[in-house]
Amino acid sequence: MPSSNSRVTAGDAKFVAHHANFDRNVWTVSTRGFPPMRPNMIIDTRAQATASGLPAALDAAARYVGASELKDKRGKALIDLFCAPGAIGTPQSHPDEWDEFIAYANQDIAAMRDLFNRTRQLPLAEWREYWAAENINDDGVSIDMPLVKAAANMAAIDQKHISRELTELTDKVVTTVNQVQRIVAWLDDALPAEGRDMLVKRYEEVDEEGVFTRPKKLSLTRDRVLRLIAYLQTQETLTNRLAVALRVLQIRLFGGSKTPAKFAKMLEQQVDGIIRNQYVFNGASQTGRFSARGVQVHNLMRDALPNEIDAIDALAGGIAYDDFAVLGDDTPVSRKLSMLIRSSFVASPGYAFCWGDWSNIEARLVPWLAKDPEAEARLDIFRAVDDGTEKFDIYTRTAANLFNLELPAVTKEIRQGGKVVELAAGFGGGYNALLSMAAGYGIHIPDETAKRFIEKWRDDNGWAVRFWGKHNDHHSFGLWGALNSAIEHPEVAYSAGRITYMYLPDYLGGSLMCELPSGRFLTYRKIRWERIDVLDDDDQIVDVKTELMFSRDMGRVKLWPGLACENVVQATAADILRGTLVKLDDAKLSSWMPVALHTHDEVVVETLEADIPDAAAWLQHTMEEGFDWSDGLPIASDTTVGRWYTKAKGSVGL
Repeated sequence: MPSSNSRVTAGDAKFVAHHANFDRNVWTVSTRGFPPMRPNMIIDTRAQATASGLPAALDAAARYVGASELKDKRGKALIDLFCAPGAIGTPQSHPDEWDEFIAYANQDIAAMRDLFNRTRQLPLAEWREYWAAENINDDGVSIDMPLVKAAANMAAIDQKHISRELTELTDKVVTTVNQVQRIVAWLDDALPAEGRDMLVKRYEEVDEEGVFTRPKKLSLTRDRVLRLIAYLQTQETLTNRLAVALRVLQIRLFGGSKTPAKFAKMLEQQVDGIIRNQYVFNGASQTGRFSARGVQVHNLMRDALPNEIDAIDALAGGIAYDDFAVLGDDTPVSRKLSMLIRSSFVASPGYAFCWGDWSNIEARLVPWLAKDPEAEARLDIFRAVDDGTEKFDIYTRTAANLFNLELPAVTKEIRQGGKVVELAAGFGGGYNALLSMAAGYGIHIPDETAKRFIEKWRDDNGWAVRFWGKHNDHHSFGLWGALNSAIEHPEVAYSAGRITYMYLPDYLGGSLMCELPSGRFLTYRKIRWERIDVLDDDDQIVDVKTELMFSRDMGRVKLWPGLACENVVQATAADILRGTLVKLDDAKLSSWMPVALHTHDEVVVETLEADIPDAAAWLQHTMEEGFDWSDGLPIASDTTVGRWYTKAKGSVGL
């Protein structure tokens, strides 16, 4: 009988591992006399578990499926003894513990086998997506080592300067960026009434006699900081006090961010100037989107420094902190550094990056998934913009409608307002969602205006409201009606637009299966209606509601129409990305344009500079050609080339 290794090498079998990326790399680096373990030689029970909403950790996932043998909790101590950096244990020095360790390792096999057999096994198409993703993890991407080292050093220096500047700005009230309550109190005194209202989480309460019963409660979440910055930046004039408040808010936002620390993380993770293994397949379990680890490539700042090249040269050249702080403008150093992280990814010598990003992919998917006659008119606008017969896109049209303008009168700034309304309202979000998204784009919208915009968008887009379904009517049309009907009638399929639901009462405690146009399934595990306590800001029970809840990872999550819509849209966008990565992998182009990076709506390949025109044309064709399941979906993309990854116009180095 041939060995397991020879069967796998011949393509007749697959190895199975949990968190297989680790096992593959240990095998390839540590074994002798065996061929390297390539991605397509292995399947990963972690990817299979998370596809069903189970925790990523083997012990937790195995426990949820009732595995016959669970991992010993003593395992971590044994790993530290024998395997962790600086471990002192050997089989000779600790023979009893070594026997325990071997038994512990064997438990993994039993737990993995049960997990594999008791969860929905992924089809070959999804494993091909996994293998393509792992090829990208293995290849990695180069970083600009001089820039990264200089930026990491600058970030460390900046933390000391931040404390000094805050102390001076607030007259010693605030001395570090993490003193949130002190910052809140200082801002509550410095801001005008409209600004103070944005800090309020709960207003003070008084009884009928005018006696205070509960004090005002303030909060300084990231969303509130963004709203306040947008509010202050839109004021025609700022007093000295408000200018200082703006600076304090900026320091809190950027100085409190962990983003500049990514430079130090790059240095920790790089090997010969290359960082690898940045992506987790099925990392976002409810949609199947990739998640990022390490440098968190998905969370790079959208904005770019207008003087990017000067800043890169200055950092690499050893510029002093005070000079860098005023280089270009007085943007906080931490923000400048954050805007340079993307630029730290560089092509190899003689090569260049070519990247494409899908245009308005989620805004296109909502009407396509709805499959509503009224939604088809919206898709026609995308098609006309794509083929050049129409120059006013959907964001421009939405802005014109909201602000009562003629289309030619919509400026770039006003169009941004239309964009944030489209993005916030498309998933059923209310005015709070709009306020948060607008603040993220640096736009201030008054509360009443936000409410009016949401109401008008919904009035003008009845197809979208129908697609979500009414929250208070289980039997409405749309996603909400379909999924509730499926729960009430097990093993019967109910559809809304291009989405189909079926409830399987015997799978993982009762699971709602959501079939996407691609044929891939989302799993809402252990879904049921539950009575949920409603808590006030002091964690006191003030009401009880009945909500539709499901299990994700190790917690319980509320499902509502907007989340159902967001899930299917993001999941379908993920299918487009995953399928495109497979096409690039299958096309045998890796010798001249391997994928170096990707985000939710973008793919970056590396190619010889001489091959840039061909690579750009092929990448755009691959990103736009669609799939056998995407008929009627208008897909468009834009391509850019550069020696480094950037969003700065005119700073691509070519």
